[in-house]
Amino acid sequence: MFNSLPILLIAIFITILIGLVGIILYHLYMYVTQTKLHISSNKNITILDRCSSIFPYWLPLLEGLQNFGQQILPDYPFRLMSLYKQTLMPFVIFYVTHPALAFITFFVLYYLFVRAKSPIPDRPFIRFNVLQSILLFLINSLLGAVFRALPIEFRMSLYGLILCNTLFWFVLSTISYSILKSIEGQYAKIPVISQAVRIQIDNQA
Repeated sequence: MFNSLPILLIAIFITILIGLVGIILYHLYMYVTQTKLHISSNKNITILDRCSSIFPYWLPLLEGLQNFGQQILPDYPFRLMSLYKQTLMPFVIFYVTHPALAFITFFVLYYLFVRAKSPIPDRPFIRFNVLQSILLFLINSLLGAVFRALPIEFRMSLYGLILCNTLFWFVLSTISYSILKSIEGQYAKIPVISQAVRIQIDNQA
């Protein structure tokens, strides 16, 4: 319990730092280009909303790295692998060695943000991103289970590595895009996934 505390604190610190740096860089860019930020239909999205919306994406990110990243990243250039070892790998190891953590986090997020009778004050932007991160987590879990069910001969073949790389970059790109949109204070528009999230939110309204 106490050994895991520093890792959780580091994860929280990195998330806040990424959010703050992203927001600062974005506003500097907007100032230099003298353009205005258009937030989709909600001008009450605060900096706290943006930073808080980044946190839930740790769950699908770690799930994707566990399912696909560990198999293909060792074959990537040494610099990329070295960067991975120094940044995300400790979190992935912690995630893998504590399998119950994913389900606990899933239910906590669902209870606090997704339920119609949530105890947390209604923040539509945070709720959208939490629900989207949960959906991405479930998709990653399903894809990972299907990939592991394939014959090991196929998984270790060239076609298996191509499939694994495709799934890995799908995970990484969707999460990176969602985090970027959260930093900008805009709603992500991932085909099918974001639409499913909006339908779920509308049904609970």
